[in-house]
Amino acid sequence: MTREEALAAITKALTETVGSVDGDVTEDTDLVSDGMLDSLDSMTFLFELENGLGTKLEAIDETYEDFRVGALVDIVVQATA
Repeated sequence: MTREEALAAITKALTETVGSVDGDVTEDTDLVSDGMLDSLDSMTFLFELENGLGTKLEAIDETYEDFRVGALVDIVVQATA
């Protein structure tokens, strides 16, 4: 999976979690700090992301706290390689 495809998958999971998103989601976006996700939404988002990808993201567990899109793109690309 390319970085662009990973970003699209992340954006799709985000919109499935919270509905419409104001502005663009880029690799510089921090989903929590930028107010797109709260703590409850973050777990739902990860569930949606893994379901959309059809794979478990092993780098993400219940203690995962890095919701920078660039970091998530890295994880998705590695997991789908």
